[in-house]
Amino acid sequence: MSDLLSRVIPLSIGAAISPAVLAVIVVVLGGRRAVARGAVFTAGVLTVLVGLTVSGLLISHQSHPSPERVRITHDVSGLLGVLLLCLAIITILRSRTHSDTGAPVHTSDPAADRGLVAMYVLGFGLMISNLSSIVLYLPAMHAISDAGVSGEDRVLAVAIALLITSVPATVPLLLRIALPRRSGPIFATVNRFVTSHSRAITVTVEVGFGVYLVVRAFR
Repeated sequence: MSDLLSRVIPLSIGAAISPAVLAVIVVVLGGRRAVARGAVFTAGVLTVLVGLTVSGLLISHQSHPSPERVRITHDVSGLLGVLLLCLAIITILRSRTHSDTGAPVHTSDPAADRGLVAMYVLGFGLMISNLSSIVLYLPAMHAISDAGVSGEDRVLAVAIALLITSVPATVPLLLRIALPRRSGPIFATVNRFVTSHSRAITVTVEVGFGVYLVVRAFR
């Protein structure tokens, strides 16, 4: 189990680093009906993660262990690593006239006043289009499916991966519920930091984990 978690947790942490999701939810939680709309936005994010979890586990489970599968697994890891490195290059070359996150960063933005259905769609859309998170989350599910551990340990590993990856959406929401008055300044600080350093954060994740997956492919 410890060996499995040593592979799953780093990938989940990488998948959790999502500046766009974090930037949007702190704006949402600063608007009207903050908790309700934040919860619906988070539900949209979680819907994608649950779908990725199920599909990742099923695809891996349907493949029988064999030397050929091991080779394919290494090839896929290498390709995903190369994809992340390509995403890093695209991020670097992206025009600086565009927002790093593509997300609203001011509480006066119309997104702060969208309805519940729109917030669910927004959360779903941001997560399903977050390629770097998807590229890191699916290998975590593959590792869990391949691990020689009990069913209970697999469930625990999936829960840990899901909880970690959903942190950008769930933690701000829980903070808003627990500290409704004090959370405002915290969200403002987080919003400024994420907006100012979004490009650097994204590139660091894409390069770091891209190299990690490529190296893993040759082991």
